[in-house]
Amino acid sequence: MGELQLTRRAALAALAMAAAAAAMPAAAQQGGLRFREIRVDVSPLYAMDQDVEAAWVAAVLPGYLRQTFAKYLAPGDRSADVLVARIDDVSLGAAGEGGVPWGSDTRDEIEGVGLVLDARGRQVNSYPLFASIWAQSGVTSPYRTDIERRRAETLALGFAQWLPGKMGL
Repeated sequence: MGELQLTRRAALAALAMAAAAAAMPAAAQQGGLRFREIRVDVSPLYAMDQDVEAAWVAAVLPGYLRQTFAKYLAPGDRSADVLVARIDDVSLGAAGEGGVPWGSDTRDEIEGVGLVLDARGRQVNSYPLFASIWAQSGVTSPYRTDIERRRAETLALGFAQWLPGKMGL
C-alpha cells in the first residue's frame, strides 16, 4: 500500500510539473534562448504620421533593449533567434483629457509586440505589450518638445523593461 501511495504522489507531482511547464511561455521553456540580433521596427508609427515619436523611440529603444537583454545576446551565433520590437502606437496624453487639468499629470501609452524570429527569419513567437505611465504634461512649458521627447523615451524604456517579463524570462 505504501508503494502505491508513493506512485500516486509521483504521478500527481509529474502532472503538476507538466501543467506548470505548459503554462510557461515558450521562451522560458527554452532556457537557452539567445538572440543574435535585436531590431526595432517603428514603421507602424510612420504609417500613422507619428514621425516625431517614431524618431524619438527609434533613437533610444535599441540601446534599452540591448541593456535589458544583455545576458541573452549571442551576436556571432548564426543559429540564434532575432528579437524584433515592433512599436505600433505611442500616445502622449494631453492635459485636459479625462478631466485632467492643464499642466498636471496625464497618461502616456506605448503599444507594440516583441517578435521572435528563428534563424531562417520565420516568426516563432509574439509577445504583445501595452504599457502606460503617468507623466507631467508640460503643455504650457516653453520646453514642450524636449519634455515630450523625454516622455516618449521613458515609454521606450518601459517597453524594454517589461518585455522580458512578458516573454517569461
